[in-house]
Amino acid sequence: MVKKAIIAIVVIVVVAIVAVGAYVVLSGDNDKTDPNKVTFLIQDEEGVYFWISGSGETALDALRDAFSDYPTGTLETSADGINSIFGQSFDQVPVDPENPGGLQKWIWWVQFTWKDDKWSCNTVGLSSINSKDVEYMLILFGAGNMSDPAATETPEGTPTPNDAKVWDGSTKGTVFQIESTSGLYFKINGTGGNTLLNTLENACEKYDVPIDVVTSSYGPFLSGLFGMTSYQDKAGEWLYWVEFEYKSDGWESSEIGMDGLKSSDNPKYALVFGYQTTTPT
Repeated sequence: MVKKAIIAIVVIVVVAIVAVGAYVVLSGDNDKTDPNKVTFLIQDEEGVYFWISGSGETALDALRDAFSDYPTGTLETSADGINSIFGQSFDQVPVDPENPGGLQKWIWWVQFTWKDDKWSCNTVGLSSINSKDVEYMLILFGAGNMSDPAATETPEGTPTPNDAKVWDGSTKGTVFQIESTSGLYFKINGTGGNTLLNTLENACEKYDVPIDVVTSSYGPFLSGLFGMTSYQDKAGEWLYWVEFEYKSDGWESSEIGMDGLKSSDNPKYALVFGYQTTTPT
């Protein structure tokens, strides 16, 4: 009887240890064990964004680490900070795109730190910021206040750390590559659903990507992502979310559409906002 009691106690202790271990993993507390980890929100002028994280002594080191899995040239830096991301760098553009010869403005990758429950524009470069002193940063391509950087505000609707969802590199289901007109692109994965469109909806829900699906007489289809929907330019040419299937020879324009495809047949799929001749990076 004593022997059985001892065995029972051992089993209870083992179960308790396993439960505690499971809690630690599922609760995500282990994510904070690296004091030099920084999570970045990268957002272009179109409002397309994604979250990415890296580790390093300075915020610049952490950003380089975060982009280490991207192709060479995606992030270009100097000793002091960012030169370009996705080919976009310090530039002068018209305030009104419809009037290219009119008033101009400077745009660049403006940097913010999350503190006191808001995004605050940095007054020093990334190389001067210790990673251990920050947890979340926003790298935004847009117009900053050059005379008073601290007064620079973020666009309405800019995500906060509460919305942070970093893709973990999972290839389960279908991996979607989403690319903006700016050249900024990122990847997320989704699972489940009867169609590939359902799988995309799952991915967007999981990674907090704004999506708009509408239904017509032909069935449901993707109308927009990040609020970007189809429109005609001045020449009458259409811009929209062009879809691509991944074949043995690379990306090929999809002639069927996601509602007619299955995730099981498409481990990779690309969505690029642009003209019909647009191709994925």
